[in-house]
Amino acid sequence: MDELKRGYRIATIIGIAMIASVFIYAFVVEFIKKEFTPFVGFFPFSEAGVLKYILLGITISEFFLIRFIRNLILSGRGAMSASYQTGQSSASIQRLITMSIITYALCESVAIYGLVLFFLAGDSLDFYTFMFISLIYFAMYFPRYSQWEGWVK
Repeated sequence: MDELKRGYRIATIIGIAMIASVFIYAFVVEFIKKEFTPFVGFFPFSEAGVLKYILLGITISEFFLIRFIRNLILSGRGAMSASYQTGQSSASIQRLITMSIITYALCESVAIYGLVLFFLAGDSLDFYTFMFISLIYFAMYFPRYSQWEGWVK
């Protein structure tokens, strides 16, 4: 169980750092808005609305993609299962850490979509919409130690 706690601690630290990066993106947005008033985007274009809806569609699909990838990794199927042949306990913990990092990356990517949209079109509301969705994803998928204990057993 000490190994499980250590693995969970590593995954938690990585998760907190990735959540913090989302808030750093918000700082960048506010800094650019202040320094380049009025900020209309670096490449303003008329199809920004279409791009926003495409990115929202991708964001919604990521919700289901996260669930699929988590189940795939936890089941031990897929391309990654062959790399976990060292030991049953350490393999399970490594699988949980890998699952957490992939989940965090997908959650953070939603905020990055908003950041890109902000840079292109200049609307900070677009960024904050995607940031809010990203933080919801982090809250939903952030691992709990009790879940990890159940998955290892």
